[in-house]
Amino acid sequence: MSNQKEKNNEFHFEVPFDILPLPSKGLLYPGQKDSMKVEYMTASDENILTSPNLIKSGKVIDVLIERKVKESPVPLDDLLVGDRNAIMIWLRATGYGEMYLVKLTDPVTAEEFETEVDLNDLKTKEIGAQPDERNEFSFTLPKSKKVVKFKMLTVGVEREIVSKSEKRAKLTKSPITNLLTNRLEKQIVEVDGNRDPNYIGKYIQFMPAYDSLKFREYVDNIEPGIDMTVDVEGPSGEPFRSTLPIGLNFFWPNARV
Repeated sequence: MSNQKEKNNEFHFEVPFDILPLPSKGLLYPGQKDSMKVEYMTASDENILTSPNLIKSGKVIDVLIERKVKESPVPLDDLLVGDRNAIMIWLRATGYGEMYLVKLTDPVTAEEFETEVDLNDLKTKEIGAQPDERNEFSFTLPKSKKVVKFKMLTVGVEREIVSKSEKRAKLTKSPITNLLTNRLEKQIVEVDGNRDPNYIGKYIQFMPAYDSLKFREYVDNIEPGIDMTVDVEGPSGEPFRSTLPIGLNFFWPNARV
């Protein structure tokens, strides 16, 4: 009788979830799984978002995503950055609402102003080019005419790039960051058939600026993910396009921008 009573007093709650389509459609993952199971945010997840140590370390979003993703086609560090961003946007929109308050600058008057962006209006970008058997892409640099092969960056590699750049800045106390060239060195895997990392690294240092610009534009154009550009109207009354800033209040709606 007592055992039956104890059973009746047990509580079992299941967190609601959804099957989230991946912008990449899983084309660059083993098995090419095109979606993943992601749980909705709960009150207990807010413990993560309000943990001072996690906020200070910059790992708060990574920890949250690791907790909420239940079925991933690859380890979370191996997710493409665009797929991770899609998860982040979905968690914010379903957890705290789709309206996101941001602070932007009117390009006509240089005046700062606040406006709300509907996260549901952000467009999904699919892969814009066909990868080869190594999951690499090709691009001919317009100035030098060299053919480079490159790969899409993952969450883990992107984190490594930022960490390396920050450590160098602290060590050298230089106001110049090498974030851009660090990213190119991690992304480009071949230059005119040469796959030697030392050669590629040296070539990148002397790559014509025009080639670097056009390469980055091409990557941005074909990379799967969420289009983070938004069309807004400033105090001048003139519409303009801006990159959506991800600020402190993205997962803290009550924080001021």
